[in-house]
Amino acid sequence: MDPLSWLFIPLLTGLMASLWNCCSGRTRRADVWSDVQRYDRVREALGRAVSSVTAPSA
Repeated sequence: MDPLSWLFIPLLTGLMASLWNCCSGRTRRADVWSDVQRYDRVREALGRAVSSVTAPSA
């Protein structure tokens, strides 16, 4: 079993390296400003939703 485990280490390293290559080589989205605008719209909508809910009276 020991020789097989020593062969498993390079195999696992190669698989992890190829996974890293795929993830790090992909193109990134550059729409930072639209993300900020989208966040502002969601925040405003949540603020309106919270303000429209009435608190139960005790």
